[in-house]
Amino acid sequence: MRYVLLLYIVIIAFLLPGALRAEELEIVNRPVNTSGMTGLLMTTSPFTLSPRSLEIGVMVLTENSLTPRYTSTEYPMTVGVGLSHNSEIALKSAFHYVNVDPDQISRGMGDTELSYKWNFRPQSEFSSIPGIALIMTGVFPTGDRTAGMYSISHWGGRMGISLGSEIIWEDHIIGIFADGQFAVQDLSDKELRDSYLLTNAGILFPISKYRNLQVIIEYSRRKGKDVITIDGVDFSAVTFGLRLVNERFNFTFGTQFVHKYQEGYADSNRIIGMMSIKL
Repeated sequence: MRYVLLLYIVIIAFLLPGALRAEELEIVNRPVNTSGMTGLLMTTSPFTLSPRSLEIGVMVLTENSLTPRYTSTEYPMTVGVGLSHNSEIALKSAFHYVNVDPDQISRGMGDTELSYKWNFRPQSEFSSIPGIALIMTGVFPTGDRTAGMYSISHWGGRMGISLGSEIIWEDHIIGIFADGQFAVQDLSDKELRDSYLLTNAGILFPISKYRNLQVIIEYSRRKGKDVITIDGVDFSAVTFGLRLVNERFNFTFGTQFVHKYQEGYADSNRIIGMMSIKL
């Protein structure tokens, strides 16, 4: 978490000499991320969906690994709902397809996640101080155990914070976000219990006149995971994405370069695609 906060501070310090000013921006759209909450691709922002709004998202995440040799494709679907008092909830489930060389194919549904975010300190107008949100997630064991498509055995949960700002710097709008979450699972089982840290940080900036075409750059890190499941092992990753939005629709495409810290696992890459629509 301290590395993400340090990155956030460095970026802010770099932008300050440009006579930045922050305000309530006319952002075209703030879509959901791969967890179903408002954010980039991997990073969760402190912003939330508007009250009584609904956003449905579908994604594809494909990873190709050489050691061990496999191809893994995940098809998540998310439903996000905006609540009152700067909060939102999100429901996520996914279908997994894994092809292990030579042609050992397994498939099945994964676990279900229910997340809640409360932006208890929104970014104020004309302020460069970031907004801050509380994030809580419960993980339910709905995964196909026969096919090995599960991340937990009994129960799991995550809790953390998200912070970020949307800043006007000269003629540019830049969004800077970071989140850190502490995850636990199966603490009642001595053999399966696990706890680890998840951190993400990212930057978003429009590259078109009408701000509807946006570039995303993110850094992600998972540290301390001991139990290997469908979620994989400890890693760090850099993600590059391109997002096209209008007021209701979002299409985002990205590529992620993953460095794995587990012995016997080589680095890999992932292709990420997602669409979402506000109803």
